[in-house]
This record gives sequence, C-alpha cells and structure tokens, in this order.
Amino acid sequence: MGRWVDRESDEERLPEGFKRVGYDADTQQYTYQDASGQYFSGEPGSRYGLLRPSGYQPSPEEIEQHNASLKRSNRESVRLMLPFVLLVLVVMILLFKFINTGSSTDHKEQVHCAEHAEPITIKDGQTCWEIGEKYGVGVDELLGIEGNEEVDCDKLQVGQTICVPV
Repeated sequence: MGRWVDRESDEERLPEGFKRVGYDADTQQYTYQDASGQYFSGEPGSRYGLLRPSGYQPSPEEIEQHNASLKRSNRESVRLMLPFVLLVLVVMILLFKFINTGSSTDHKEQVHCAEHAEPITIKDGQTCWEIGEKYGVGVDELLGIEGNEEVDCDKLQVGQTICVPV
C-alpha cells in the first residue's frame, strides 16, 4: 500500500462541496458539480487541476498565450537536447573519419628511386613487360632497380609509381 493512498480520493483532491459526476471519453474531460448544482469541467486528459464552468470557451488571448508557451517549451526541449546531438554527431564524424582513413587508396606511396632512375606513373593497360620494352630493360632488371622492391608485376594498379632507368 502506497504512502499517500488515503489522499487519492475525490474528497481529498477536490475543493470542498465538489464531486465528480461524469467523464466524456470524446473530449477526455471530467465533469464536476459543486454544492450549488453548477457544473464544471476539468482540463482535457487531467483528472484534477484547473476547473472551469462547463461550456467555457477560452478567449483568443488565452489561446495565443497557450500556443506561445507550447512553442517556448519546444524550444527549451531542443536546447536541452542540442549538446547531446552535437556530441553524437562529432563522435560519428570522427568514427567515419578513422574508419575511412584505414582503407583509403587516395594517398600515393613515396617511391625513392636510385640515382640513375626516375619515377613514372602506371597508366591503364600497362604491364611490367611493356614498360621494360619501352625503356630497354627486361622485367627482372626493371624489378631490380632500387625503389621497385615492393612492385608486384601481377598486381600493377593504375596510378601506382614505379622506377625506370633514365
């Protein structure tokens, strides 16, 4: 049994002389009657709270004031959530940045060629044999040039750099 169960009844929560007489499920409003027989309605969705005479229509000023308070409340909610959203976005951007840098093929390898060699960039369709023929060396001699230690002729890629004799 809860601590305030004895204070949950209508007698404890309603003003003196008031009793609950009905509920309208369409408008979600309770109807109350005072000792003089006059009827009052509660706020929609509220069991207790502000009671107004039945049939009461809020004035345009009250409606405008209520709408302004709702907008203000929404802005306050967004202001509270903004730092957390910003933090999540920063973490996600950093995460994607680190994930993408690991597999990036955009960076070019630095090839340090021997004294009598120069770097060239592989073009589409070129092979080690074709490059060797163009520069007057065999494939084994081409791969033996300082700077071509990591070159694998079976896996040449467009844009890769290779050293050739001058």
